[in-house]
Amino acid sequence: MKALLTGGAGFIGRNLARQLMALGYEVVALGRRACPVAGVKSVEAVRLDPGSLRDVMAAQRFDVVFHLAAAGVHPADRNRDELVRVNTILPAEVVAAASVFGVASVVLMGSSAEYAGQTTGLLREDMPLESRKLYGATKAAGGLLALATAAECGLPVAVLRAFNVFGQGEGDHRLLPSLFAKLRQREQVNLSAGTQVRDFVYVDDACDGLIAAATALSAGAMPSGAYNLSSGVGTSVKDFACAVARCMGVDATLLRFGALPLRPDDLPMVVGDPSGLANAIGWHANYSLDEGVEAALRRFASN
Repeated sequence: MKALLTGGAGFIGRNLARQLMALGYEVVALGRRACPVAGVKSVEAVRLDPGSLRDVMAAQRFDVVFHLAAAGVHPADRNRDELVRVNTILPAEVVAAASVFGVASVVLMGSSAEYAGQTTGLLREDMPLESRKLYGATKAAGGLLALATAAECGLPVAVLRAFNVFGQGEGDHRLLPSLFAKLRQREQVNLSAGTQVRDFVYVDDACDGLIAAATALSAGAMPSGAYNLSSGVGTSVKDFACAVARCMGVDATLLRFGALPLRPDDLPMVVGDPSGLANAIGWHANYSLDEGVEAALRRFASN
C-alpha cells in the first residue's frame, strides 16, 4: 500500500507516518518541510497548492491520501488569506486530484474548532458549525467543500474532526510540552484556573483512527462524511496537568492554578460524541488519560 501524506512534518503527521511505516506502507510526504520519520520519502514544495498535488500524484500511483496540512494551528497564525487558501480551498483540490489519479480513498484532518460551541453534553457531527472564529470557520468550510467534491466525483472521503490530541512531537507552546519542560526542572508552572473541560486523545489512538478510516473507506465499508475523532470523556485542564505531575513523580503544588487568566474565547467545555466513528468502523480510544500521558512522557524523556 502506498500513501500520500500532507502535513508530515507536523505533530500528528509525523506520528501517522511512523505508524504507517510500521504497518508496511510506502509513505510519500508532500510539504514545505521534510517529514523527519526514517524511511519516508519527502517531496518538498515551496507552496502546497493544486499544482504540487497534481504533480506528485501524476508521477506515482497512491492507494490513499491523508491530508493533514493546515494553516492556523498555532494561535498566533491568523493570516486570513492563508487560512482561506489552505483550510477552505485546498481540501477540495486534494479530493479532486485524488479522483483524477485513481486514489481509492482520502482522509482529511478536521478539528473540534469547527463546531460553534458547547455548553453541556457531547458535540455531535450534526450540530451547528463555527461562523464567527476564522480558524474554525475556514476548517468547517473546507470540510464541507471537500465532501461535496467527493460526492460529485464518487470518491470515498472522510473528515475526521480531531479533539485535543496530545503526545510526542507537539509544539513547545502546547500544554503537555510546556508542563514537561518546567516540571522536569522542578520549576513552578503558571496556569489558568484549569476549569476548561476538554476531550484529550492520545496521538497513537488518533493515528489508529485515521488509518482505520482510510482502510474502511477503500473497502467500501464506511460512508463518506464527517466524524468526530474523540474519546467522549471530558477532563479538565487542571486534572490533565495534575496527571502529568503525577506521572512525572513531582509535587503538584508546582502547578500554580489561577496564576494566568482564562482566555476570553476559551469555551468551558469541548467534548465530542465518538459514537459516529465507533458505529462506522468500531474505532474507540484505547489509551486512558494516564496511559497516554505516561507513553508521551517516556518519548519526551528519550529525546
